[in-house]
Amino acid sequence: MFSEEIDETDADFQTFRLKQAQAMLDLFEKDRGQAAVALEEVKEWAYAQDNEHLQSRVDQFLSRSESNS
Repeated sequence: MFSEEIDETDADFQTFRLKQAQAMLDLFEKDRGQAAVALEEVKEWAYAQDNEHLQSRVDQFLSRSESNS
């Protein structure tokens, strides 16, 4: 998922990926009504969704969170 062509050792890339992960956890909690207990739950939830739709939701979430900072 989210296959950008970026140097994965770059600090900015790592920060971006952490933000993406947090966005996914927050979206999972919003969708399911509870926080994830295990990574497997998040993986199953993510794989059950359309990749482009999930990417769009994560991007929107990141955009909103950056505008609130």
